[in-house]
Amino acid sequence: MKRILFLIHDLGPGGAEKVLVNLVNGIDRSKFDVSLRTLFDWGPNREALAPDVRYSSWFPRNIPANSHWMKLWTPARLWKMIVPEKYDIVVSFLEGPCARVAGGCPEDGTKAVFWIHTPILNEKKFTEGFRSRDEAERCYGRADALVFVSEDVRSAFLKQYRPARTTAVLHNVFESGRIRQAAGEDPIDPSMDRTLLNWCGVGKLIPLKGWDRMLRIQRKLIDEGFPAHFWLIGDGPQRQELEHLADQLGIRDTVTFAGYRSNPYAYISRCILYVCASEREGFSTAAVEALLCGTPVCSVDVGGMKEILGSGGEYGVVTDNTDEALYPAVRRFFADPGYRQAYQEKAGRRGREFDRDSAVGKIGEFLLSL
Repeated sequence: MKRILFLIHDLGPGGAEKVLVNLVNGIDRSKFDVSLRTLFDWGPNREALAPDVRYSSWFPRNIPANSHWMKLWTPARLWKMIVPEKYDIVVSFLEGPCARVAGGCPEDGTKAVFWIHTPILNEKKFTEGFRSRDEAERCYGRADALVFVSEDVRSAFLKQYRPARTTAVLHNVFESGRIRQAAGEDPIDPSMDRTLLNWCGVGKLIPLKGWDRMLRIQRKLIDEGFPAHFWLIGDGPQRQELEHLADQLGIRDTVTFAGYRSNPYAYISRCILYVCASEREGFSTAAVEALLCGTPVCSVDVGGMKEILGSGGEYGVVTDNTDEALYPAVRRFFADPGYRQAYQEKAGRRGREFDRDSAVGKIGEFLLSL
C-alpha cells in the first residue's frame, strides 16, 4: 500500500478544491493510505471529506498575502515545516505556494507530482508564487511527473517550460451519482419561477469568470422580449460591483445573486442553459457538472472546453471568446425550443461519460506506475 499525501492551499468553494475532495474520497483504499493537508484550514469543501481521509492543516486560518510571506523560506525549509512525515507520493494539487512546497521535496524515494489546473500563458503566471523564474524551474524540475487537467493546459505549460520528466493529462473527478441525485432534490429557492427561461452561471464572483458579460447578455435578452431570468450561483469579492452593474443595466429584478449553495445542482438542473464566459479555464468543473445535470452548455473557447463539449458542437456549443460570438449563441437557446431540446439530450448523453469510478481508476493506475 502506498502512502500518498495531497497538498492544497485550502478547501474553499472553488472547482479544484471540489475535484480534490472527489478524488481522495474515491481512490482505492486497498492500494493507497490517503492523507490531505491544506496550507490554511478553511473552506466548505472540508465538510465533504470522507471520514477515513487523514486531514490536517499547517495553519489554522487563511492569511492575506500568504504567498508573499511564504517566500521568506526556501522550498526545502517549507517542505520540512509543512510535510513532517515520510510519504511514498506527494501531490501538489495547485500551482503557486503548494508547487513551491513540493519543489523542496528531498530525493529520498518520495515521488513528487505537480498537478496543474490553469493555463500558464505567460512568464508572470509561470513564476506566480515563486521568487524567480530560476526557482520555478528548479521546483518544477524536481517533479517525477507533471499532470495537467486538459490538453490545452499541458500545451500552454510546455510553451513556458519543457520538463525532463513524465507529463500526463488526467481529467477531473466528479461525484457523478451524487450530483445526479442532488439535481433532483427539493426544495429549491421558491423564487425560481419555472414559467420563465432560467439560465445560470456557477463559480466564484471574480472578474476572470466574465460575469459582467453575462449581465449584458441578460440585458439584450430582455430587450428582445425573452422571458429570461439569470442566476449567478456563487460568491466572491466582485459581488457588490456586479449588483451595482445589474442596477445600472436595469435588470436587477431579472437577476438572482444566489450566493454559495451547497447544492447548486438543484438550480442548474432547472435551468435551460449553463453559460461559461470566462477569460480562461483549465478544465471547467461547473460545465461538466451542468452536463451531469442534463443542462445544455454554451461556452466561449477556453482551456479544456472542446475536450468537454467536442470541437464541432457534438455535446454543447463553443464560440470564439468574444461578446460578438457569445450572444447569438446564447440567444438561439431562447429563440429555438427544438434546438434547446436537442442540446438537452446531447448534454445527458455526454454527462453519462463522466463516471467517477472510471476517472479515479485511471488516476490510481497512473500514480502506482510512478
